[in-house]
Amino acid sequence: MSKLRHFPFHLIVPALFLCALGAHAQNRELLGEYRIGIVGRDQGDAIYQATHLGAQDAARELSEQYSIDVELIDFTPNVEQGGSQPASLAGLFIENADGFIISPAEPEVIRSSIEFALEQEQKVVFFESQIDDIQPLAAYIADEAAAGRIAAEALLAALPTKGRVAILVSNHPSSGMQDRLVGARAALGYRRIEAVVSCAPDYQSAIETIRATQEADHNDLIQGWLFLGDWPLLGMPALPWKPGELPCVAIQSSPSAFMYIDQGYVSALIVHPYYEWGKLSVTALINKLHKQQTPEERIQSSAPWVVDWRNLESYRESWKTWLK
Repeated sequence: MSKLRHFPFHLIVPALFLCALGAHAQNRELLGEYRIGIVGRDQGDAIYQATHLGAQDAARELSEQYSIDVELIDFTPNVEQGGSQPASLAGLFIENADGFIISPAEPEVIRSSIEFALEQEQKVVFFESQIDDIQPLAAYIADEAAAGRIAAEALLAALPTKGRVAILVSNHPSSGMQDRLVGARAALGYRRIEAVVSCAPDYQSAIETIRATQEADHNDLIQGWLFLGDWPLLGMPALPWKPGELPCVAIQSSPSAFMYIDQGYVSALIVHPYYEWGKLSVTALINKLHKQQTPEERIQSSAPWVVDWRNLESYRESWKTWLK
């Protein structure tokens, strides 16, 4: 029986194209021309616009520094319109990219595609998270446990003595979300946690869950909220408390959260270095492709930081640049 019948269907066409285009890729390398793909998780998530801009800036700077031509191809899927990372990777194979950077949304779904790319000697860099047992050129990973811990510490600073909190998590938590919860629990301790409630990761479900939790808190034991995802902040303010009434800290993924901190609903945001992920990832790829330089530290964990009234305006200006 033909081995082709057992080959993953979504890789058959890319495999044929790779065979036909291999010589063309070698010619591009001789000319100092490189084609780099970027695959975020969803075009609807603004953080990947920030990552894309970081990648663009690195591509432009390295093109000037090395007198080369770096073409950056954005293959982040539009999930709302049925796009997916497997389809994006197939598109990159057809485009004959020399390498790509990717934030794995569902690691096991794309594992075979990543392994195939590595077998074809494409260079792969992970950002935000990585896939176990796959050795990329480099990986720039969000320290989600630290994000949960820092968020909890920021909330504790605003809580009354012995005040207790509610924590909002996804009802289908990723490994990163689970790490956030571990970090938050470690910082708060069980005596300071009144409830851990889950919801679908969208605005409406989050608001409904928060309202129901508050209504069930007849003795007013919840004196603060910790959002491990910023879904409650993705629409107009509808939180069941007045601005400044309850301390609240959220881990941010969208610029819409600024409205909530401006109006006093949220006292602090915890953020990751979205722009830097793109810049570091493309730099690692080009240095390897053009200079044969491998990063000294292949796996790097990036620390999150707190945005509050002290640094809010400078961070807002960063988002204005990223979203242009």
